[in-house]
Amino acid sequence: MNEGRRTRTTSIARRIGWSLQWKKLWRILFQTLVLFAVAVAAWCFATAQAAGVSLTAGTEWYIQPADRAFADLHTFAHSVIRQLQGEDVLTGIVVFQVGKTTADMSVFLFWLSFCLVCLTGARLLLWTLGCFRATARIRRYLKPIDDIAQVTESISSHGFDESKFHSLEDAIDHLNGASPDEQLHIGDDDLAGLETAVNNLIVRMHAGYRRQVRFVDDASHELRTPIAVIQGYADMLARWGKTDEKVLNESIRAIQTETEHMKTLVEQLLFLARGDAGRQELKMKPMDLAATVREVFEESRMIDREHIYVLDAPGPLTVLGDEALVKQAVRVLVDNARKYSPAGTRITLRSYRDGSRACAQVQDNGTGIAPQDAPHIFDRFYRADAARNSAAGGSGLGLAIARWIVSRHGGSFSLRSYEGVGSRMTILLPAQDAAEGPLPGQS
Repeated sequence: MNEGRRTRTTSIARRIGWSLQWKKLWRILFQTLVLFAVAVAAWCFATAQAAGVSLTAGTEWYIQPADRAFADLHTFAHSVIRQLQGEDVLTGIVVFQVGKTTADMSVFLFWLSFCLVCLTGARLLLWTLGCFRATARIRRYLKPIDDIAQVTESISSHGFDESKFHSLEDAIDHLNGASPDEQLHIGDDDLAGLETAVNNLIVRMHAGYRRQVRFVDDASHELRTPIAVIQGYADMLARWGKTDEKVLNESIRAIQTETEHMKTLVEQLLFLARGDAGRQELKMKPMDLAATVREVFEESRMIDREHIYVLDAPGPLTVLGDEALVKQAVRVLVDNARKYSPAGTRITLRSYRDGSRACAQVQDNGTGIAPQDAPHIFDRFYRADAARNSAAGGSGLGLAIARWIVSRHGGSFSLRSYEGVGSRMTILLPAQDAAEGPLPGQS
């Protein structure tokens, strides 16, 4: 069996090798003819230029042998040997005439032919040696395929024990999907690879299931509070609000506040759900990150009168991105800085280039982030203890949304924070060179 397979492999390798070698031979001969033609044309052009004649379409020129011939091959060979020894015995055999100018090109053709013969002879020698090595080389390339065929043939010849199927079925039947640590155990070396693949799949499925359950639990918890508040004020309105104007106004304000909070939370949940499902469309185009930072600065300064906003955003700073989403990510950072910074403190917005990265940075003088909380600030619904106890509130989804946006743009975050001092958070995006084209609206 092995001998037959080796014979088939050698036969295939020989056919492929000879096919490639024949193509290489024709390529060598064709290149030699092209070199000869190019060299002759160049010589004729140079000769005509030296004689002050231009080789144009209307110029009459030709190459022809002179009235001289060799009696036999022996005489020609003897003449070639004498020419190689330095004698001009081949002069006047071939002439080139253009207009009234006649030039002897016999010696040029002789040395050109001699050089091309030597070059082609060396290439043909290498080609001949390659013919002997071609089969072995092709067989070496075919070895991985031959090994696969050998293993496949070995498996098919030995067959597969049907009891292995029953062992696999029993192991799958005994799996307990409710247990997160449940693993598939077959106990068969032949099925070890399959067992590992299934166990890895089970681990990933349980991890995804736990993330989904945690997400639903957190979303339910976040929605429960505003619903309870709205329900409480609605009950109070039903009892006393119809006649008590103070209760009526308080209830309306509370219901409006909690409704707005619920609206924001639901929009954030829908954004993340669309992103996880791959349905969040990104409209990527060249944009000025510095201009986006300036826009967020102007908006924040107009909305929030309790903080001092500082801008350091020279531009332009070109990135490829979805302008609306990038602006949303910067807004998230500014909103966090506003929520967790005391009134009267400074919030600084910067944009700058750091090597191949374009950076948008927001720095505050707020409460800062504890070291144990820093690794989790981008987790969904995660809020540090200081944030949970803060009157600023928040759903814990803002930074998760910002991370999703930045990661889809091929970027990352940089965080530096100290408790009681403040935080500095930076969005880093791949920068584009100005040579890649102007921004929309710029000339």
